[in-house]
Amino acid sequence: MINSIKKILLLIMVAISLLGCSQDKNQNQNQNRKGMNIDQYIPEESKTIDRNNYAEKVLESIKHYDSEPIYYYRINKQNCLIEVKINDVVDYKDYELSNIIIPSEIGHILKSGQQTVTVKMYPVGDLSNKDLGLENQPQATKLSDKAKVDISVVTMDNKSKKQFGDERVITTQVSPKEAAGKKYYEFSFTFNADIPYQFEGWSKGKDLRKLNQELVRKKAVEYYEMIGKVHLNKDLDSWLKINFPLEKRIEGMFYVDKQYLEDLVKEFSDDVLQDYTMLPLKNYTLEYMGDGKLLRLRQSSLEENYRGKGALMLEYDEGYYFPGITLYLPEGRDLATQGFMMWK
Repeated sequence: MINSIKKILLLIMVAISLLGCSQDKNQNQNQNRKGMNIDQYIPEESKTIDRNNYAEKVLESIKHYDSEPIYYYRINKQNCLIEVKINDVVDYKDYELSNIIIPSEIGHILKSGQQTVTVKMYPVGDLSNKDLGLENQPQATKLSDKAKVDISVVTMDNKSKKQFGDERVITTQVSPKEAAGKKYYEFSFTFNADIPYQFEGWSKGKDLRKLNQELVRKKAVEYYEMIGKVHLNKDLDSWLKINFPLEKRIEGMFYVDKQYLEDLVKEFSDDVLQDYTMLPLKNYTLEYMGDGKLLRLRQSSLEENYRGKGALMLEYDEGYYFPGITLYLPEGRDLATQGFMMWK
């Protein structure tokens, strides 16, 4: 009888201990979430979004039309590295010597009308030397007279078979010969897009170049570190909430289907649910885009594995992950007290 009572008391004590651990764990998770103030960075339209309804909610926002045009770049480059902007937003990057002429979707067209494309050409650095086994030779610091970019803008209907014969060329441009001898060279051109949709995007954001730059940098760093902690905590639902307005626009531009969105959720999940170590933010520059309404913290390094990537580096067993983060400040939002938002 006494032994039975002891066993019962022991089970009660174990149960109380486990309950206490569970409560402590939940309390700690809540404190972590409160400490990061994630809620202030989540748009109102995203409050109810989670991994279970993300694909469905994005799909509900996508409209379909009799004609669903999608615009693409076709780029042929030689002896240079390039970045391409559409409407002052980086849209395409190629920092390799290889030249694969396949169509690349043009993103960030908010409405019909004139669109501006800017191509920035860079010298190849030491890539040619590495390719030829001449690592000890001086690297190229200026564009050679053989540096050249041919770029075409083409369009296809999303409802077509999307074969080469379905393309319609809008314009073709060739880089000027005056690029030779320069440390970098930019050239721009315009084309008219005729699309059935219109998105607000970042158009109602503040010009961040006109704000206190010390405050801009401080708040950008705070946001990047917050995203890092979201990944450290494997907080997939918060990451989906933060990205929801952006993905509604991007996926709406390409009229995607349910299967694509379900695969996208899996991709988000694979990215977030890793065991990461967050590295300190350093060696970065402030990159303004979208006529000053958008901001990225960009790696300063020109090394192949870091060039053009964001400042937030998360280390895991397979290498490094660089979450995509572009910031904007909607009209009416106070930077000092409310901070940035993810662009949309």
